[in-house]
Amino acid sequence: MIKRAADVLGVLERALTVIAAVSLFAIMALVVADVFMRYVMNSPFSFTYDLIGLYLLAGVFFLTLSDTLRVHAHVGVDILLSRFPPAGRRLSEVVTALTGLFVFVLISKVGFERALENYQQQDVLAGAIPWPTWISAALVPFGCCVLVLRLALQLIGHGLSLVSGRDLFPLPPETGTGEANSFE
Repeated sequence: MIKRAADVLGVLERALTVIAAVSLFAIMALVVADVFMRYVMNSPFSFTYDLIGLYLLAGVFFLTLSDTLRVHAHVGVDILLSRFPPAGRRLSEVVTALTGLFVFVLISKVGFERALENYQQQDVLAGAIPWPTWISAALVPFGCCVLVLRLALQLIGHGLSLVSGRDLFPLPPETGTGEANSFE
């Protein structure tokens, strides 16, 4: 059951990461085109800064939050974690998931309220193009809700593994266990 949920969530996370990668490519293409238009044609685009800052960067960041956690690529302080037994590492994962759930459920709630308010008030960005702000505001709770699903899955998986004493959910890989991996 946990494996199936992890697989389904993984498909969603990878799809969102593809969308974020396309957004990152669009940022690169827009910046190159805007620089060309500005310095060669002396006619820069009027929309580039707003489009990139309002939509594309938010998409790159928030759509990749959960997938980054799935592959254990978030920054972590694990200096002592490699010295813990598996049960201690699982307990650490449970505490981390609980803390993350608390924080990201709040961010999702506040972000959803803000996006809804922006939509209801038809809030737009003042500029050459009146970009609606609710779309970028909605990326925050959407990305955070997917992360909440990942954290809940990790909490359940590590909790059940801790209680049963079996490896029902994989532990993150150990890092920094050898002297070659040390930063000192």
